[in-house]
Formats: sequence, C-alpha cells, structure tokens
Amino acid sequence: MINIPNLKHVSGELNVMGNQEVNESHFPSLETIKGDLIIAKSGFKKLPPKLNHIGGRVIISKSDPQSLVNDLIRASENGMIQGGNYFCD
Repeated sequence: MINIPNLKHVSGELNVMGNQEVNESHFPSLETIKGDLIIAKSGFKKLPPKLNHIGGRVIISKSDPQSLVNDLIRASENGMIQGGNYFCD
C-alpha cells in the first residue's frame, strides 16, 4: 500500500491504475499534478481533498464510482483539469 501524507506536488503523472488499496485518503496534502492522473480501477471514490490543479488528463474506468465521476465533472467545470476526463475502457 502507498501512503504519502506530505506529498504536495507531482511534476509528472500519478498512476495508481488497478490498485484497489490506494485511494484519495493516501494523498491528503496533494495540491497539484502537472501531468496525468490515472486512477482507473483504483480505490478512489473522489479526488484528494486539497487537489486544485491537474495539468494533464484524468483517466478513470466506466466501472469507477459515480461519486468520483461527479467530483471530476465539478473539477472540470471549475477549470481544475487542463487535459479533460477520459475512460480507459
């Protein structure tokens, strides 16, 4: 399992695809990701609480929770996600 409570910035992509044991609570301080956020089929149910900028795409699965999809829609509408939202399947 991964737990990075002090991580604030990722200068590239963050990829936890398929890792059901990893979720938003493992990144409580994360504010920015300059690349893609790939969380398809992971344990994410929403975006990390302090995340305010994603420079790339967000990639999820059609089977991911609706709560995550709703969070991504709000983030996109607020201009937080620069590259758009995509389904991997």
